[in-house]
Amino acid sequence: MIGDEWMNIRADYNKGMNYTEFSKKYGIDPRTAKKYAKSSNKPNYPKNTSRTSKIDPFKELIDEKLTEAPYSAVRRQEIITEHGFDGKYTIVKDYVRTKKKELNKQATVRFETMPGLQGQVDWAHFPNHRVMVDGHEHKLYCFLMILGFSRMRYIEFVTDMSTDTLIQCHINAF
Repeated sequence: MIGDEWMNIRADYNKGMNYTEFSKKYGIDPRTAKKYAKSSNKPNYPKNTSRTSKIDPFKELIDEKLTEAPYSAVRRQEIITEHGFDGKYTIVKDYVRTKKKELNKQATVRFETMPGLQGQVDWAHFPNHRVMVDGHEHKLYCFLMILGFSRMRYIEFVTDMSTDTLIQCHINAF
């Protein structure tokens, strides 16, 4: 990213743009924009040497426990403390938070199928709504089918969730 910004800033500088305009356009400090504009070579920033953390030896154990059960960060700290961890709760909490975000991202991966291979079905109930059929009040349900490939939806409102109704809703959907 730094190389791209440097080239763009150099091009804008040659077009007559000033440092304040650079800083607004690229979201950087005007002094950095000036340094990039005046530099004839691409800025080279050495990578930071990573420091070891007290939690590093216990990350594998925490990851294992994350997949086992939804323990809190407090419980995870108790578990790794039993294995020799002597750090503070904050470092455990921060690590667990990042891992849970990764797990949540994995949980929302879209499920793809070939055309005509699969459809997913579910029921919904509307407890606050009633319908009148032949003078009798009935509960309201919704049958929903989503096709795996096209994501096309079929929705049908019904008054019961019996097997006969389920089969008829499938036939109607097809």
